[in-house]
Amino acid sequence: MTRISAILVFLSGTLLLAAAKKYDERGNVIQQPESANTTATPATAQQPAATLENAPAASAAPAEASKTNETGVKSEVADEETQALLKQKNPLTKVYLENGQMYLRSARLEKALEFFKKSIDAGDDSFSREAKLQSLWLRARRGDAALESEAEGLDEKLKVAALLRIADGYHSCAREQSKKPDCINEAERIYAFVGELEPRSTEGKLARVRLGLLLLDAGRHEAALPHLTTTLLNESTAKSGIVARELPLDRAYFNLGQLYERPWYHRDMHKAQAAYKQVLKYPGSPYHRVARERLAYIERFGTGYQRP
Repeated sequence: MTRISAILVFLSGTLLLAAAKKYDERGNVIQQPESANTTATPATAQQPAATLENAPAASAAPAEASKTNETGVKSEVADEETQALLKQKNPLTKVYLENGQMYLRSARLEKALEFFKKSIDAGDDSFSREAKLQSLWLRARRGDAALESEAEGLDEKLKVAALLRIADGYHSCAREQSKKPDCINEAERIYAFVGELEPRSTEGKLARVRLGLLLLDAGRHEAALPHLTTTLLNESTAKSGIVARELPLDRAYFNLGQLYERPWYHRDMHKAQAAYKQVLKYPGSPYHRVARERLAYIERFGTGYQRP
């Protein structure tokens, strides 16, 4: 009996100790302050109450800080995801554009158009916009009709560039398809429209110069002359070196000199000489050698203003 009673006393003490312990939500034992006697218990009971009253105010700042940190982390993660998406899109538009250009150089036009379309669908950046312009040029070069409607849906700056590329495509169509009349008419119309739409812009000046060259290629010298002279007279020679990188003014001056040398009503050797001298002001122009030869010829055999 003595042994049984000792076991019972031990178990009851263990149960009391287990009951006295408190655990948090993670299963850890909550440490409580030891009380010397029962008289200190009420005071100890009041102390946590005071602590609980101050707890919300004290814990509010860490909660807000953690919320701010969490928001900051989320925003940084969102920015990183956005940048990752942009990095995924940009290489695609560039790769598709380069593939299309490769097929274009290989004269595989349908494959080039296929990859230009993929670049356009992959995203909206400088590469996809260039793919759009090259696609319009290639389709115009092929002789496709009603391409202006596609350019109308673009923003104003890209619209002018797209119209110019379309006109260039029709110009190439006219050369490659034995001066196909439809291509010549479309190129002439769009060049004239761009020249009137943006008369002072680079695209407008370029459209007028190319219109004059188009008419020269078509044998319409009388119609080409005013387009070339008007554009060239509006360009000052002071900035010609800068503009030459964007506008083929050296070629325009050379063709103007050729027009004034022709044996026709507008023949004027003095004007031809002045036009050839303008060509020499453009460094690196491929027309330098021929312009010098024509100047030497005019100085030796030219008779000034002549009419047949």
